[in-house]
Amino acid sequence: MTDERIRVGFVGCGGISRLYADIYASLVDIAQVVAVADFVDELAERKRTTLGEGYAMEAHRERMMLSEARTPEDRDRRQQRVETAEAASKTKIRKYRSHEELLKDSDVQVVVLLTTPPVREEPTVAAAETGRHVFTQGPMACSVAQADAMTSAVRKAGVKFHSQCGARYPLGMVLARKAVESGALGKIGSARVELNWFRPQNYYKRWHGTWEGEGGGASFHHGRYIIDPFLWVIGSRIVEIFAYSGPMLREIEHESLSQAIVKFDNGATGGIHASLLNHKQSLTPEGRIEVLGYDASMLVGEAYYSPPLNTSLGRNNYWRADTTFGSSDNPAAVEALEGLRSEVADIPETATEAYQSRLFLESIINDSEPLVPIDIPRNHVEVVRAIYKSAEERQPVTLPLDKEDPFYGTAGRLTHDVKRAQV
Repeated sequence: MTDERIRVGFVGCGGISRLYADIYASLVDIAQVVAVADFVDELAERKRTTLGEGYAMEAHRERMMLSEARTPEDRDRRQQRVETAEAASKTKIRKYRSHEELLKDSDVQVVVLLTTPPVREEPTVAAAETGRHVFTQGPMACSVAQADAMTSAVRKAGVKFHSQCGARYPLGMVLARKAVESGALGKIGSARVELNWFRPQNYYKRWHGTWEGEGGGASFHHGRYIIDPFLWVIGSRIVEIFAYSGPMLREIEHESLSQAIVKFDNGATGGIHASLLNHKQSLTPEGRIEVLGYDASMLVGEAYYSPPLNTSLGRNNYWRADTTFGSSDNPAAVEALEGLRSEVADIPETATEAYQSRLFLESIINDSEPLVPIDIPRNHVEVVRAIYKSAEERQPVTLPLDKEDPFYGTAGRLTHDVKRAQV
């Protein structure tokens, strides 16, 4: 019987790859990692060992579930997963020192890019040019120039692309997108978004807190988990930004706090508040979107959870978004908005770390368009770079950014009150 599972190569075998080794063990029914690449040989060697161990653990986990199966269909499915995972655990995973070497491996169909943010453009472009589909850890890129090069390569090659952001996919966020699309909110007057996270000074070690390592802070590396979904939900491009942004209360190179007033091309105004200074409060959501329409308003509260007694490495950590509607003078609008819930009933209430990777792989198998297009992570990069430009120059910035602008590339940076702690 022909094995039609997707063959995957990991590029980057550092810390985040531990999560993806566990995720791909859970996806053994539709994909198998066959190659890894890292310029540090020790990391690549360790990764192919742990991937084999992960597949063996998955076989053991499925064998236990098999003993509890109650229907013939479930038993057959579990037995198949046991056999597939056992075979995967015995497969020799090939090891390379670079993405260039890995891309010479004709067996690799998909590249999962797990490098630091500044090292995303070149491997993505190279993979797309050789016809490989690409999944990249987020954010997509550190500059608009990089994001545009990646977008151009992906579209020219006709391959699938996914930039990691699980917060886009829970039912509540998909419902919010559908609510705006439906027009039932009426003409939008205001749309704003908040990230309310906390990162202490001792979080900023090694590459964290640096331009070269992270490419940006509260609104970029962390803010994508709510700003990216926000841009998708609103569906209208931001055309003007005035912002304050900097390393408030932290000794870092980029920002711990960004606050921006924005204007959309549909005429609405709003705001982007991205903070890594929020001490946990029961009344403050980790992420929040508010949309004010002529007929009704919408609130989305978002958070990230680790389930109790989670024995995996994070594959079952999940995003949840709770969406509500209200109106002071048009109950029919709320009724119409609530009626949209039936249209998204098949969307899971929570989106796990593994779920978004499965969505990506299924888009390849079915040759379907991703739920969220590449424009969204690309536009997030541009919005953040415009926030930095406005904060640095202390004046409004219009979008799109000019290709000659230092903030279109990586040369434009914040300089006010910026310093790097000695840690």
